[in-house]
Parts: sequence; C-alpha cells; structure tokens
Amino acid sequence: MDFFLVITTLTVLAASILFDWWYFLRLRSKRLPPGPSPWPIVGALPHLMRKKGGVTKLSQSLQAKYGKILTVWVGKKPMIFISDPELTYDALVKQGAYFSNRVKNSTIGLTTSGWRTLSTSEGPWTIALRKNIMTHMLGPARLKAFKPLRDRAYEGIVNDVKSVAAASENGVAQVNCRSVAYGRVARFVLVLTFGVELEDDLVQEIVHCLGERFRLAFKFSLGDYISFWKIFEVKHRQTLKHLQTRHIQLFAPLMQRLRGLQGDEGVIGGNYCETLFQLEKEFPEKINDSVITSLCAEFLNAALHTTTLAIDSTMALLCEHPEVNEKLYREIEAVVGKRAVDESDLPQLPYLSAVVREALRVRTTAITTLPHATSELRKLGGYEIPTDAVVVFVLESFHLDPTHWSDPSVFKPERFLENDLDVLGSKNFSFLPFSAGRRVCPGIQLAMFEISVVVARLVQNFEWEKVPNVKNTEIGTVFRARPRSVELLHAELSFG
Repeated sequence: MDFFLVITTLTVLAASILFDWWYFLRLRSKRLPPGPSPWPIVGALPHLMRKKGGVTKLSQSLQAKYGKILTVWVGKKPMIFISDPELTYDALVKQGAYFSNRVKNSTIGLTTSGWRTLSTSEGPWTIALRKNIMTHMLGPARLKAFKPLRDRAYEGIVNDVKSVAAASENGVAQVNCRSVAYGRVARFVLVLTFGVELEDDLVQEIVHCLGERFRLAFKFSLGDYISFWKIFEVKHRQTLKHLQTRHIQLFAPLMQRLRGLQGDEGVIGGNYCETLFQLEKEFPEKINDSVITSLCAEFLNAALHTTTLAIDSTMALLCEHPEVNEKLYREIEAVVGKRAVDESDLPQLPYLSAVVREALRVRTTAITTLPHATSELRKLGGYEIPTDAVVVFVLESFHLDPTHWSDPSVFKPERFLENDLDVLGSKNFSFLPFSAGRRVCPGIQLAMFEISVVVARLVQNFEWEKVPNVKNTEIGTVFRARPRSVELLHAELSFG
C-alpha cells in the first residue's frame, strides 16, 4: 500500500510538472516570437550549456533560423532578443512609455539598494534621477564648468605615456593604454563625484572595488530564472553583499566629510554627491546613504568602463590600419597644428569623428542594452510581449548587419563621412552605441568628448604600430608608440 501511494504521488507530481510546462511554456510560445523549444523546468538550459558566450551569443547564433526577434526560455521566463533596428525603434521610441521598465534581477538589486539607481529604477523616481543628472552634471553649462578637470586628465594621459617611455632603460616601455586612461579618468570622475581630490591609496581601492562591481553585478545569474539554481550561487550573492558593504565603508566617510564642507572653497561645488544631498531632501523616503553610495558607484562605473574601453578599441583599430592612423594625423596637423587638440576643435575634425563612430560600430562597447521590461502586454512585430518577459536589444547585431552595412566587419571610417549617422540614432537605428529612447545613456556628450580628445592627442603625440611576432595575452595585444618628438624614447603599449 505504501509503495502504491509513493508511485501515485510521483505520477501526480510528474503530471503536474508536465502540465505546468505545457500550459505556461508551449501554450504561451504560440503568441511569443519563435525560438528553440524549451525543456520542462529548465527551459533553454541545455542550449546554453552547449553554447559558449552565454545567452546573448546563443541568441545571435539562432538568428538565421528564427529571425531578428526570437525567444529563448530560461526556466519559465521568456528572454526576447531583438536584433532589428526597425523593431527597436518601434519599441524604444514609438512605444517607449511601455518598454522602459527594468527587470528586477535579485543580483543587481544587491548592489543598487533595491533597484534605486538611474539604470535600474522605474517611474517617477527614475525621472527625478535623470533630471538631476542632466541638469546638474551632464548639461551643457555643467560640462563647460568641468572642462578644466577634463583638460588635466587629457594632459595626464599623454604625459604618463611619455614618462614611462622616457624612464625605460632600453628605450622601449610596455604600457597598458587602457590602464593609463582609466587611472586618469578615474581621478577626474572621482572629483566630479565628491568635489575633492582623493589620496592615491583611496583612489586605487575605490577603482578596484568598482572593477569588481562592474564584473560581478551584471553577470548573468541563472538563479534569477530557475529558483533551485540559487543554491549554487550563494557565494556569488554573498560576494555582492560584501562588495556593497565595502563601497558603503569607502564612501560613507567621504559623504560625511562633504556634508560638513559644503560651500568650502576647497570643494568643487555642484559635484554629484551634493546634488544627491539635495535630492535627499525632496525624496526622503527614496534616498539615504546606502542609495547615494549605489548612485555614486553607478555614476563612476558608467563614466569609466565604457569610455576607456572605447579609447582602447579605437587605438587598437588605428594600429591595425596605419593608413587610417596617418590620415587622421594629417587632419589633426592641418586643422590644429602643433598645439594640443581641444574639445573646441572637434567640430572641425570630421575624420576624427568618423574614426570614433566607426570604432564604436565595429567594436561595440556594450553588446546589448541592459534588460528592459514592459509595463503591460504589448504587440511588437506581430508578437505579444508579456510583462514578465526580459527584453534585450542586441546592439552588436545592428552594427554588423550586412543588410545595413557593406562589409560590416571592415573598419572603414569613410562610411561615416558619407552617411553622417549620429550616435543618438536620430537618423537610423542601425547605429546605436548608446541605446535610445527613455533609457538612452545620459552621458553621451561627455563620453564623445573624452574618447575623441584622448584618441586625437595620442595620435598627435605618438606614431603607432603593431609589434610583430608578439603573442597575445589576457590583457590584449602589444603595440609600439614612438613619440613624434624624435628626442623622446619609444614606448610599446599593450591594450586591454
């Protein structure tokens, strides 16, 4: 009798699981974009295990079979990948009010004080955060006010490279170009955030924590989609909690000191932290020191990682294409002469603009947007997009689509002199490096200033070429930069 009861119980349980799978997955799949058939309970997990590069690379490999809008089930949650510029325009612009919500991943929630940062929140709070940062930090007037700080960072990057070259015993120095840019930009953004120069040791510790935060916080977590998998991610979640605690420990003394120094001559007024203190008075129920810590970390990471990665990628492409490098140098020489390139020169340097935009296209710094969610059931491309779906726009696919670009994998800046596409996607969504719509990156102008001027000054001051017969390492490929002033020494630069 006991044996019969066990068999009956197991049979009912198995039948319930299969019905649950059929009803929630198979039935719903008929209304969703096409995709590989999901397995019971785990969804597309078997497909993911066979595909290197995670769920995004899996979606790209499935485009040929299922099209530019497709569904990949992870557990019982549909992930909808969109690789079509027209559908993206429909979603982010025409239906932007409905597609601007965020997915509440628990791992991200651990480092954003419950999804209260600009990139993870929703509704009126997001509007308040965006208005604050655009008005007080990234608006034209504030960008102009902070220009001396950027100029110092630009000069510091070039001088750091020259110093390493000059200090080398044999006239050849190896420098990680991205690290040099990262260090200088970090100091600039930290002053923007806290209004004061920080000690070198503190800067290094903050930079290290930010790097860990960036690496871990947006890592795909299967436990957010398949509940039982969370038992395998306990260590990951504990690490994120410790990381958030460490950020609070680092930032709390800075915030406390800044509260007491507001209005002091030694503090750069209008820094990001001060604007958040003001916001705290307007939204006391939404913001506290933990939330300010998360917002500051978000601001720092957004200003650091993508910008320095874009600088690194652009310089690497110029090394691989010496004819483009030479053409860019000739433009700078003709327009600017011997003085250092300034932000005010950028409108008169169209080829530089084309080089930067083409580098952002060929080597997209963000392969996808952050995951979106809908506020209600919506139609897109003839399919239903439910509120529990994770919606991801695959920017890399836009940029390398042969139906929109001739020879898409070829680095050819001249194409941007012919079509004059901008980074806002205002003319064509086939080029969209900073996303679009209500979730467009608010720091586009600042990022383009920094990328363009740093690239221009590096080209202006050094002759660049790839070092032959050097094996790639984890930090990138080794390049040689020879200062254009002949009395200076050589410098080999590695990009990573």
